[in-house]
Amino acid sequence: MADHDLVIIGGGPAGLTAGLYAARANMKAILFEAKDIGGELLNTDLIEDYPGYESITGRELAEKMGAHATKFGLKIQPYSPVKKISSDGDWKVITMEDGTTHRAHAVIVTVGGEPIKLGVPGEEEFHGRGVSYCAVCDGAFFKGEDLAVIGGGDSAFQEGLFLTRFARKLSLVHRRTDFRAQAILQDRLLGMEQVTAITPATVKEIGGDTQVRWMDVERNGSIERISVGGVFVFIGFKPVGRHLFDEHIDHDENGYLLTDQYMRTNIPGVYACGDTRAQLAKQVTTAVGDATTAVLHAERYIEELKHMRRSFPEATSEVLEREVERMTVKRYLAGQTIIREGDPADSFMIMTKGAASVRQNGPNGEREVSTIKPGDFFGEIGLLSGTPRNATIRATAPSEVLVLDAAGFRDLIENSTETKQRVQTSMEERLAKVGGKTGS
Repeated sequence: MADHDLVIIGGGPAGLTAGLYAARANMKAILFEAKDIGGELLNTDLIEDYPGYESITGRELAEKMGAHATKFGLKIQPYSPVKKISSDGDWKVITMEDGTTHRAHAVIVTVGGEPIKLGVPGEEEFHGRGVSYCAVCDGAFFKGEDLAVIGGGDSAFQEGLFLTRFARKLSLVHRRTDFRAQAILQDRLLGMEQVTAITPATVKEIGGDTQVRWMDVERNGSIERISVGGVFVFIGFKPVGRHLFDEHIDHDENGYLLTDQYMRTNIPGVYACGDTRAQLAKQVTTAVGDATTAVLHAERYIEELKHMRRSFPEATSEVLEREVERMTVKRYLAGQTIIREGDPADSFMIMTKGAASVRQNGPNGEREVSTIKPGDFFGEIGLLSGTPRNATIRATAPSEVLVLDAAGFRDLIENSTETKQRVQTSMEERLAKVGGKTGS
């Protein structure tokens, strides 16, 4: 079993972006993709709405994204399908289809989904023999044929534009009169002489002999048979991310994973971005933005979890994960005050970087009574005793501190006798050093 900081599942734009940021942050990360790297980009001919490229093929953009991520050291494993994801303490366990397992502190799911089927007679029988869900993959096999595209959104129009390179005639079948595709795509496709829109209409059956020869379409209450050599279906997309999990993961009625603004799911340490999560638009740009947010938050989550585990090795994973979600990060320059003597005790802190001096006022002025280094926690005395801070803590170097509010601190110590004892012992030792004065 291999251990990682982060596992990314899915090699489309979202996964490759997450991998790029993880690699640049020197995280121990790996990306698994069930097929070839690129995801849905490989099924897209031209992309004209990605900033910086007036026009670029999906495959070319996928190759550039993959090369960019690997340049910074991301380990990518194509043709490595994941079977399931489960939790084991602080770890997420990723079980592969081949039976091997990996562990990670966090997982970013970017698996996208699969095309929605028409569900009509002949569709399944002729899949691969004239029925297709990818024009870029299969269009060249139908040169000179009469073809049909089923759907009315961006994907249907983009794929239809690609198919006009090969089709003698192209029928565009949509169940509504109005199309949902962008106006620029509609103008391009519907303005072509070889293209005929058939609306409002629904496909009732697909038939033929050894391959597709016709389809029956219902329009205005009657059935008409249209001769076609290929039927390309683009009526929607079904996300598959939720099926990877042993435990419940929140999703909407269509199966899209639900996240907050940081791309967090309801499972601590699990993030979702790209086409697998519920959102307004499914674009390369939104996938890239989702992934950037997810990996930046995941990096912080992983570091905080490691610090909490080192400080409180006896605490349960459930409690630690809960407190990590509550924590905030504060940074101080050398000389800045972290805690001021006499202030209310409202938080508990762990130093992750830097150093600080603990100082108290006395008859002869302020004096240093102890120091704080990375890994030390402080602020527990006032929280346990219910008194104001008894000392001033001042950074002596650029420092970073994890801050847990009073409610989180109570949750931490009340759910573990060992943790409570550890904090109590720390308080007693510190009080002994300063003559029993309570507060910090």
